[in-house]
Amino acid sequence: MEALTGEPIHRTVQLQQLAALPSLTSISLLDRTCPTQFLNVLSPRLTALHLDASYHQLAKPAWQATLSHVARCTALQSLTIPCVTSEELGVVAPALQRLRRLHLNGPGRRVDGDAVVERLLGLPHLTSLRWDNPSWQKLHHSHASSPCHWQELSLGYIRPHQLARLPLHSLTSPISWANITVDQHTSVAEVQAVVDNVARRCPAGGAWRPRKRTWPTLQFFPPPGSALFARGAGEGDTPAALLRALQPLLAAPGLDTLAIMGLAWDVELVKVLGQVVPRRCTALCLYGGTAALPACVQLAKSLPWLQELLLTRMAIQPPQAVTAYVGAATSLPDALLPGGRPRLTKVNVCRAARREGVDEEAHRERWEEAREAVESLGVECTVEW
Repeated sequence: MEALTGEPIHRTVQLQQLAALPSLTSISLLDRTCPTQFLNVLSPRLTALHLDASYHQLAKPAWQATLSHVARCTALQSLTIPCVTSEELGVVAPALQRLRRLHLNGPGRRVDGDAVVERLLGLPHLTSLRWDNPSWQKLHHSHASSPCHWQELSLGYIRPHQLARLPLHSLTSPISWANITVDQHTSVAEVQAVVDNVARRCPAGGAWRPRKRTWPTLQFFPPPGSALFARGAGEGDTPAALLRALQPLLAAPGLDTLAIMGLAWDVELVKVLGQVVPRRCTALCLYGGTAALPACVQLAKSLPWLQELLLTRMAIQPPQAVTAYVGAATSLPDALLPGGRPRLTKVNVCRAARREGVDEEAHRERWEEAREAVESLGVECTVEW
């Protein structure tokens, strides 16, 4: 696949030159400044096209023109395009009729997810679908039993109700996902419906998609401690109960780093975490939550196999709680370390949240003291701002 780089005027020259190549069948446009009108010349023979996600940031007239140019590529078998709505997919419908592989790399938007799924199910030859940001698209109806040709399905940010309502019965390879987002409406029953859908309807099972290791794997949004989170789910749908229900999904292959966003960690919740995290997961990233000293010490007891801990935008009070965690982790009896694995080797603290009333200089001094204390215990420690 040809990829275009350089300044806009050079890209235009490149496209003019490429359009003259009779053997050209695929092209990748890696920046929204690459003009798409030349697709009109290439369209009869183009079988693969990649549009960067940035094209969705174009002004509406330019974006609509881009979709019109793509629509003329009726020989496509593989397409990457940042479409979000059913209407956008409708504009490019002529280019989708022979499509076997589709990658939707558009941003997350609150749109009618049912209409998007129905549009995708109507593509007669589509067997491979990658959908990066479906999490904001509410599915009001179940499509789990709908006729479907998909053999491969890879999802980015997904919510439990979507995994429970998508058709998985035709897949011949494991369904994969990069992130599961739990919101204020997520219930334990809904998570159990996901587990049931994957177990009963997907013969190949499920797996975690490769991603940047510090990106949240499991995020609670908005945080459970907020009033907004408390409005939706029932009394029994606590973070601890949701973590327990999610255990079969956490056990799916491909997860060696677990990154959890948005929880207030106490001793009991850390104990639950130790019960649900697979032991092959040797790195843990806690993102955008809170944890006090007792919870940090319990972390060493509940997850003794951890080799790396990453704390990103966490409110750790006091910073010495991290030192206490490292002290507990490095003094664990050998019998608690599975398979002779090494002990904790690295702690990374990134943009630690500052407690109200503490000035920036004092905040950084306290973390520098904590870093020195951790390294004195023989564990590498970095603090980033």
